[in-house]
Amino acid sequence: MKYMFSFLICMSLIAPLATGASAKQDRSQPTDDPVYEFGKVGDSGITAPKPVYQPDPEYTDRARRKKISGTVIVSFVVTRKGTVWDAKVVRSLDKELDQQALAAVNKWKFEPARKDGQPVSVRIKAEADFRIR
Repeated sequence: MKYMFSFLICMSLIAPLATGASAKQDRSQPTDDPVYEFGKVGDSGITAPKPVYQPDPEYTDRARRKKISGTVIVSFVVTRKGTVWDAKVVRSLDKELDQQALAAVNKWKFEPARKDGQPVSVRIKAEADFRIR
């Protein structure tokens, strides 16, 4: 039995949230850097982060046997150093597949997003599609 896995990084137009703030400060972040969010309106002058290392998660034996297919959505911060921080599942599929998606995302590396030529932290989402063929 074959399976297919794909990750899609969801980035719509880059803009501050509708709250009017240009950045959201998250006090649990390791630094005091602001975390910008992707929105659907406007243009904040932020270039999107670019993936440079994206290992795929493992499709578990149990999920294969049960023929579990679907999508896990993970939200995370790409820091100004290009690492992943604060990854969390925002749409679950299966506990084991959720954990596999998180484990993979936490290994990813990026060329960071930029604002006015300087690296900045941004929160983005990625969809992990698990499909049995």
